[in-house]
Amino acid sequence: MTTDNLIAKHLKEYHRGELRVVPSRELEAAFQIRGPDLRRTINCLRGDGIPICSSDSGYYYADTEEELRRTIRQLRSRIKKIAHAERGLTKALEQFTDSGQISLPLDGGDTA
Repeated sequence: MTTDNLIAKHLKEYHRGELRVVPSRELEAAFQIRGPDLRRTINCLRGDGIPICSSDSGYYYADTEEELRRTIRQLRSRIKKIAHAERGLTKALEQFTDSGQISLPLDGGDTA
């Protein structure tokens, strides 16, 4: 069984519902996986339709529709913030001059 499947099974069996949330550090230790790898794994599982929710306290397997809806709202909020940052960086990229310098709003347009 892959680590992804083991994590999904573990969450479903032992951490079902928000009241049984497990900190990510505990999962990292239990499955000997680094934080970024755990987040990638959770993201892949979610992409495959496994209802893994999260809160500030960690991860859990959805037990109710509301738990799942709350996590979806949280993800949508993050998407909006990332999209805002991307639009700002794209705008900054468009302001680069031929010399590779940029005029930032905070410096009054002085690129010297």
